[in-house]
Amino acid sequence: MAQPKLYHMGFRSVVARNTLAHANEVRDWRIYADFAQGLIATARELYATEPFGVELAATVYAFDATTIDLCLALFPGPRSGSAKGR
Repeated sequence: MAQPKLYHMGFRSVVARNTLAHANEVRDWRIYADFAQGLIATARELYATEPFGVELAATVYAFDATTIDLCLALFPGPRSGSAKGR
């Protein structure tokens, strides 16, 4: 499915989940901190004039990395496991 795209990005073989997990374990935390600062700057620009609805003594940011399962009736595609090995 995404293998042709990965090939053009320089990945010549499948990347194992274990490899990705290890990379995330050893990656410097400052990469995530810098990314979060960029997200915060964007959020400040987008919502500077929006009424917040509550007064807070300090600014609060919450990051959500939740994945959302999409309804297959609305987004038809290959069923789980049917495209393995392609």
